[in-house]
Amino acid sequence: MKLSRRRFAASTGLFTLSGLTGASAVHAADAGLRSDGTPGRIIHLVSDGMSAGTFSCADQFSWLVRKRPLAWTTLYERADAVAALVNMRSLNSSVTDSAAAASSWGSGSRVRNGSVNVLPDGRELKPLYDLFGDKDWARGLVTTTEITHATPAGFAANALDRGSAELIATQYLDRGIEVLLGGGEQFFDPASRADKRDLKADYRAKGYRVMSSRSELESAPASGRWLGTFTRSHLPYSIDHEADEGLRKAVPTLAEMTRAALRRLGGERHFILQVEGGRVDHAAHGSDAAALMWDQLAFDDALAACLEFQRQTPDTLVVVTTDHGNSNPGLNGMGSGYASSVPLFASIKQVKKSLTLLQKDFSRAADSPGLTPQVVKSLVLEGTGCELTASQAEGFARYLEGQQPPLYAMMNGWSAQMGQLLANHLGIGWSGTAHTSDYVPLVAVGRGAERFRGFLQNTDLFHHYLALVRVDYRNPELPLMAESGPSAAEAEGWLLA
Repeated sequence: MKLSRRRFAASTGLFTLSGLTGASAVHAADAGLRSDGTPGRIIHLVSDGMSAGTFSCADQFSWLVRKRPLAWTTLYERADAVAALVNMRSLNSSVTDSAAAASSWGSGSRVRNGSVNVLPDGRELKPLYDLFGDKDWARGLVTTTEITHATPAGFAANALDRGSAELIATQYLDRGIEVLLGGGEQFFDPASRADKRDLKADYRAKGYRVMSSRSELESAPASGRWLGTFTRSHLPYSIDHEADEGLRKAVPTLAEMTRAALRRLGGERHFILQVEGGRVDHAAHGSDAAALMWDQLAFDDALAACLEFQRQTPDTLVVVTTDHGNSNPGLNGMGSGYASSVPLFASIKQVKKSLTLLQKDFSRAADSPGLTPQVVKSLVLEGTGCELTASQAEGFARYLEGQQPPLYAMMNGWSAQMGQLLANHLGIGWSGTAHTSDYVPLVAVGRGAERFRGFLQNTDLFHHYLALVRVDYRNPELPLMAESGPSAAEAEGWLLA
């Protein structure tokens, strides 16, 4: 793997940081004249599903492969940085999903998990991007997930069910979101849409430049509206993207999409941009330590691009946070005196592929030659560089045969069991496979950052953003819903799952 040299060197990238200069300099004079302390540009970055342990491990991993800390870590050393902890609970639970989390930022109102800016009684909330659009601010969404996914949608759409991707794709068009970059091409394609609507043609008819490849993004003029969907579903994990030459040529990284969005939006008098590292969350759900580390570093590259833009355009506010924890991974004390922790953690560098791809290898081997302990041991060694013991390989083979059920039902799944198995060799353990109720970190720098201080409620961000552009607006809110434990049937279902 050449990830540390190819991807993470400061000078790499399809769109160099120096390429931002021309766009951001358009209104440099305007930026210098602003004396009221308010921003002319806002960038909101989300490492989706980043637990505190993910942040700590990624910083340590950055030192291993890049010989430097995360850009996020260095923000805490800036004299102008403002730090906060944020309660991200949803309307119906202390544990939020991404839809309710993004909706709290995007509407200033808590909604039920699974909904996007819609209250349980069906009332639609006016999204942040509608309000910013009314003030003539350009708006952008950049993500490594499907562009219609919960986090980007939370700033710009309304849906009772976060899975209403085709509806959300249509709403982006109706609301004229200026820049849309990510995955999810299937929701714009008449061949796969339930209504057979050629949504890409409709975007073109409204003046959008519709793109599907890295080269098209590279050559796009810094004007007009953009729709870029570079994969049918989510973008690949960074570890798999770097290992596949075809993917590297065809699919841009998060940092490349971010630099492109800044190149396009930098010429606007005002803009707001959300940037999401969405596959951090997916890797945590999948107990995939290597995919998690590389995607967190890929997010950090996007953050570095935003900070460079801010350096050149000083009236920019940058807010970086996460929407919830996920699976609470952590580097455990391993070996006598914990002396084995660092060597095991360093072994993540030798992992060649995500667990998603490794599971496909297992599926192919299931029929021939069959998943014997020896086959299990060989596949794991080839894909991860980890050499299982005979008892470990036999135990996993028994699990696959249904002869060794997990003691914790939350961890009953191929990737969860493989993640636990690899924890013996990589040092990173997991608390589960789902979101957690952790208060999340937030750091803000730039114009208006002083508002984002202390202990915040997730809904506060919506009101802070509106105050910065002098909009006085409140969506309706409902009192928190009572939480209850699982029914007997639900509990039994979990045990049997």
